[in-house]
Parts: sequence; structure tokens; C-alpha cells
Amino acid sequence: MTGLPKLWTDAAQRMAASVPVIVATPQGTPRGTVLLVHGRNGAPAQPQIAEIALAYLARGWRVAAPELPHSAALPDSGPPDQLTFTGHVRAATGVWDWVAQQWPDTPRALAGHSLGGFAVAHLAAASDDTHHVLAMSPPMSGQVLKRAREAMGPAAIDEVRRESPAYFAEMQTADAEPALNLIAAPLAVVTGSEDGLIPLKDARAYFMAAQNGRFFGALPGEHHCPAGAPCAGMLNAALTALGA
Repeated sequence: MTGLPKLWTDAAQRMAASVPVIVATPQGTPRGTVLLVHGRNGAPAQPQIAEIALAYLARGWRVAAPELPHSAALPDSGPPDQLTFTGHVRAATGVWDWVAQQWPDTPRALAGHSLGGFAVAHLAAASDDTHHVLAMSPPMSGQVLKRAREAMGPAAIDEVRRESPAYFAEMQTADAEPALNLIAAPLAVVTGSEDGLIPLKDARAYFMAAQNGRFFGALPGEHHCPAGAPCAGMLNAALTALGA
């Protein structure tokens, strides 16, 4: 994971509405801008998010990574127990609109990890000009996450119910499949073959629900938050397939 701790050193922090956004710019003129959305209790500095950012920067893309509300990893983002699927999508949509206003004349792409993958499916479905979508360890629905936790045992269910009660309640109805069906942009999925939160069959279902799936890759031995050299290679292959 060489370079991850230094990734955001020279990045600029800006604001989209009330959401802080860390913007990292490659050398030279950016080819485009990717909105990189973290998951539940995520943050731009987490290794799996930084790994995605490095892959884009290496290809000349500007990266806008928001610190979305109600993440336990971001102490200033608000109470984690107020997180919801709809709130995460709504906050990401506000930043996506801001990205379009800031850089209207170059391609815009979407990338997300875990719940961020759920969010970018909705954003892409509503945006005809999305260049591509990259999802890492993405859940297609709240039911996917609920089933996985049930398989882990009662303690896993009790944990999410206690930590994020509204999020837990929304697991019953949250669904990105209709949005994925509408996405015309090229889409890729990278996941860990041993992911317990998003089992491989569910990550594949997310991919298959899209009209224009271009790349699906599962990293052997990796779990929910892949990072490191094999992940970097897989991301590079995915971005090649997406024309990034």
C-alpha cells in the first residue's frame, strides 16, 4: 500500500453544501473527475478508498472524496446512529451536483465502496452523462446486508440495530436494482472473494443488474475492504475496461 498515507497530503479540502470534500488533482490537466463515495462508517483516508483514489490519479483523473454525514470514522460528521440508506444517497447526490458545477466541461465518473456502491448506482441512474461507474464490494439492497449479518449470527444483527436503528429498519426496503437496470454507462465491480458482508454471489448480482457491465473481478482471499498490490492491479484492469 505504498503511497496511501501520503495520498491526501497535497489535496485541497472544499465544501459542497455542508459536506467537506477532499479534492486530489493529478499532475497535468485532469482527464476528468471521479466522485469517490465511502461506505457506512467510511472515510477518504481508509485504505480501500485511498487505493481507488490512487488508481484514478495514476490515470490522470481528479478525485473528489466527500466526508459524508453520520460516519463513525469521521467524528465531525454527526451521530452515526442517524445514518440511513436514503440519507447517504441524498448527501452523495448533493456532492455530485457540486462536482458538475465545479468541472462542467470534462467527463465525470462515479466510484463507491460498500454503501457508497449502493449510492452511486442511484446517482448514475439519474445522470445520463456519467462516464462510467466503479463499485467495490457493493450491496444491491438492504436485504443483502441483512441476510449476510443473519448468517454471522445474532450478535451481528444486534450490533447494527443498536448502532444505526434507522439504517437497520431501512434494510427491509432499500433496493438499488431498479436504478442499476437504468444505468447506460459502463460499469465495473471489484470485490473480495471472501467478503462476508457482500457475498460473492450478491456482488455478481449487482453487476448483472446493470445494462452495460464491462468488468467483474474477485480478489482471492480478500474480504470487504480490499487494498494492496493485487487490488491495485485489479482496479487498473477495471479502469482499462471502463475506458478511464
